Amino acid sequence: MIRVAWAQIKHSPSRLLAVLLAVVLSAAMLAGTIVFQGTSTASMTTITAAPLKPVDVIIDPGDTDVKSLKSSWAEDVLAKANVSGKVKATAPYYAATVTAYGMDARGTANVYSVARDPSLRWFGLESGDWPRSADQIVISQDTAGKLGVRVGGTVTLKSSDGTKNAVTVSGINDVRFKPMTGTDYAIYADPSYFGDMTPGELFVKLNDPSDIDSVTQRLATAAQPDGVTAVTGVEMIRQASAMMAGGSTQLTVIMAVFAVIALCAAMMVISSTYRTLIAQRTRDIAMLRLIGARRANIRSLVLSEALITAIAGTLVGALIGVGGGYAAMTVMGQAFGGFAANPMLLAGTLLLTVLATVLTAWTTVRHATRIPPVQALDGAVQSGDGNNDAKTSGKTHDGGVSCIVFGAVCAIAGVALLWIGAAGFHMPVALAGGLALALGLVLALPGLAAQIMPVIATVLSVYGLSGKLAAASLSANARRAGGTVTAVAFGISLIAALSSAAATGTATINADLDHRYPVSAALYTPDNSTLADKVLQHANEITDAQASYPVRTIAIDHAPDGTKTTPRILDVIPDNAAAIFAKDDQWRAGEENGMPVALVHPRYMSTIGIKEGDTLTLTIAGIHVTVRAHASQLTESPKLAVIITDDQLAALPHTDAIEPALKTSMIWFKAKPGIDRARLASQVNRLAVADPNATVGGGIAESNDILNVLNMLLMLSYAMLAITVIISLTGLANQLALSVIERTNEISMLRALGTRRGVIRTEIAIEALTLTFIGTFVGLLVGLPLGIAGVKAQIGGMTSQFTTQLPWTQIGVLIPVILIAALLAAAIPTHNATRIQPAQGLTH
Repeated sequence: MIRVAWAQIKHSPSRLLAVLLAVVLSAAMLAGTIVFQGTSTASMTTITAAPLKPVDVIIDPGDTDVKSLKSSWAEDVLAKANVSGKVKATAPYYAATVTAYGMDARGTANVYSVARDPSLRWFGLESGDWPRSADQIVISQDTAGKLGVRVGGTVTLKSSDGTKNAVTVSGINDVRFKPMTGTDYAIYADPSYFGDMTPGELFVKLNDPSDIDSVTQRLATAAQPDGVTAVTGVEMIRQASAMMAGGSTQLTVIMAVFAVIALCAAMMVISSTYRTLIAQRTRDIAMLRLIGARRANIRSLVLSEALITAIAGTLVGALIGVGGGYAAMTVMGQAFGGFAANPMLLAGTLLLTVLATVLTAWTTVRHATRIPPVQALDGAVQSGDGNNDAKTSGKTHDGGVSCIVFGAVCAIAGVALLWIGAAGFHMPVALAGGLALALGLVLALPGLAAQIMPVIATVLSVYGLSGKLAAASLSANARRAGGTVTAVAFGISLIAALSSAAATGTATINADLDHRYPVSAALYTPDNSTLADKVLQHANEITDAQASYPVRTIAIDHAPDGTKTTPRILDVIPDNAAAIFAKDDQWRAGEENGMPVALVHPRYMSTIGIKEGDTLTLTIAGIHVTVRAHASQLTESPKLAVIITDDQLAALPHTDAIEPALKTSMIWFKAKPGIDRARLASQVNRLAVADPNATVGGGIAESNDILNVLNMLLMLSYAMLAITVIISLTGLANQLALSVIERTNEISMLRALGTRRGVIRTEIAIEALTLTFIGTFVGLLVGLPLGIAGVKAQIGGMTSQFTTQLPWTQIGVLIPVILIAALLAAAIPTHNATRIQPAQGLTH
C-alpha cells in the first residue's frame, strides 16, 4: 500500500497541504525548543567556564563571609597545606561594582582582577598591553565602543562610597560575549587596583596537572578549620554551569509546553483534514473494496499516506526549527557557545511528531474501513461518516456525549487545581491544572461546539441567503466546525494567557518596586554636594518620568544612637512631592504645638525604641530640632534619611539658620504609569553624564534586571505562539477549502439558479468569522484567568503587592487582527468557490 499511497499523494498533493503545514510547524517548534535549550546551556557554560579554564584548583571561602577573613586567608591556606613545590602560579580573585564614566556614556560595571601570570589569564588582547598598575584597565571592544574610548583613553570609575579613580585603557581584550554580571560593562584590572580589599578566591595553577586531586585534598584539609574549601577548576565549572543552566529551566519548560500544545493543535487540524479527505474519497475507497481490498489494506493505505506526509513534514520542520532556533539565539546575542543540541533528544522529539501524526490519522481510519463496496456504484459522498455530526436515531456520532462528559470533568479538575495552585502559590499544582484544563478542552470543546451549532445556525439565518447557507454548512459539519473552533481557541487562549500573565506580572513587579522603592529613580551626589547646574536645568527633560523633584539636603550632625541604621541626612522635599511619593500624606498636616511630623524609617524607629508619634530630636547645623516620627519606607530612597517638606521646614525654629546650609544634592523621579523603566534608566543615566560626581539610585537597577528577563520570555513565547495561531488558522482554511470541495454540486446548483458570486463569497466569510469569533471568545474566556492564575502561583507568595491587570490594549488589537486573519485564511477557499460554474454540477 505504500506504493498506492505515494501514487495518491503525487496525484493530488494539494489535499494534504494542510496536514503537511501543520506537521512542519509543530516539528519546527519542537526542534527550535531543543536548539534553544542546547545553545543557551552551551552559552552559559562558555560564559561560566571561560574564566576558570586555566585554573587547576580554586581555594574558595564557600559560605564564609569574606569580610570576616584576613586579607591573607588564601595564602595562609596554601602555606598550611605545604604544596608550594607543586604550584606553578597563583592569582587572587577580586571583584567590585562601580559606576563607569566614559566620553559618550556611563553605566554600572563590574571590575575583575586579571592574573599577572600569563598561565592564569583566560583571554587575550586584540590591541594594547596588559594592565601593570592600579590606574590601568582592559576592556572589550564592545565596552570601548559604548563608552566612547579606545586604547590610551581615560575612564572614571566611581565606587559606592563616592571614591573616584581615573584609569587608562591599556588594552582591548578578545572577549566576544557579555559576561552575565547584572551590570552594563565588565572591566579587568591589575590586582593592585583593589588595594587592601580581601580577595574572594585564590586561583591555583599546578606544575603537573596529574597532581590536581591530591593537591586539592591537601588544600581542603588545610582549609577546613577556617570554614574554607578547595575544589578543582573542573568541579567549580560544573557547579556554576549547573546553577546557571537551572536559571533557564523555567523558560525551557514553558517553551516546551507551548511546543507540545502546538503539536496538539496540529493533531486537531490533521484529524479534521483526514476525516474530510476520507469522506471525499468515498468512491475511490469503495472501488478498492469492490476489487478485493480488505479493511486492513484500506487502513494501511491511509496510515501510509500519513507516514509519508509526517516524515516529509518533520524533516522540513526540523531544518526550519534548527536553523530558525539558532538564528534567533544569534540575534538575541545568546549563542556564545556556538550551535548545540542534544541529538538523541532532537531525534526523539521529531519521532514524536511522526508518531503523533500517524496516531491522529489512525483515529480517523475507522471511517475509511466502514465504507461498503456498494458505494462504488452510486458514488455517493457520505459526508456524514467523516464530518456530519447531526444526531441520528437520537445518538451523537463520534462518542460525543462521553467525550463531553469526560472532558468537562477534566476541565473542572483543572480549574480546581489552578485555583489551589494560585491560592497556595504552588506552580507545579497550577501547571498540572493547566494541563488538565487543556485536556478537558480538547475532549469536550469540539462536542460542545457541535451541540451549539444549531443555535448559531438559527442566528445566522436572519442574515439573508448568505447567512442561511453558512448556517446549513456549519450544521451539516458540526463536529468538524467544533474541531476548528477548538484549534482557534487553543491559539487564542495561549496568547491571552501570556498577555494577561505579562500584564499582571509587570503590574505586580512595578507595584512591588513602587512599594520597596517609592522613588523610581534618583540622581544624587554621595557627598551631598550640589548637583551640577546642567543637571538641574535639564532634569525636567526626562520624558518617561511624571516630573522631577529637586530635593535639598543637609547632614545630620547628631541623632539618637542607631548604630548602622542611623540616618545621616535630612531631606527637604517640595510640598507637591509628598503626595507623589508617600501614599499616606497625613504626616504633612500632623503638627502638634508647632512640632512638625517627619518621615522616619521604621527600622530606625525600632532600633532606638520609639513608636509612631513619639518625638525625635536631631542636631542640624548646630541647632536642636525636635519632630514627631511617622514611619515610612520612603526614607530609604536612595539612602537612609529623615524627610520633611518645605512647609514643615518653615515651621521649624531657627529655619533661617538651616536654610543657607541646604544644598540641592538630589533629584527624585517618579516613573509614568506603564512606562518602560529601561528607557527611564537610560534617560537618567544620560543626564548623569553631565555631573561626574552624580550617582543613579532608586529602583531602576533591580527593575531593569527583572523586566529584561520578562521581556526576553515574552519575545520568545510570542514567536512560538504565533506559530500556534498559524496552525489554528491553517485548520480554519482547510475546513473552508474542503467544505467548498464537498459542496461543489450544491454551489454550482445555486449558481445555476441565479445566486451571485457575492452571495457565495459572503457565505464563506460568515463561516470563517463565525468559527473564529467563537474560538476567540472561548480562548479569551479561558486564557485570561489562566495567565493570572499562573502568575499568582509563581510570584504571588513573593510579594504582598500582587496586582491583577488585564491586557486591554492587547485584547483590543488581537480581536480585529485575528478576524482579519480569518478572512485572509478564507481567501483561497472563497476564490475556489466563486470559480465554480453553474454547469459544473451536471457533470457529477
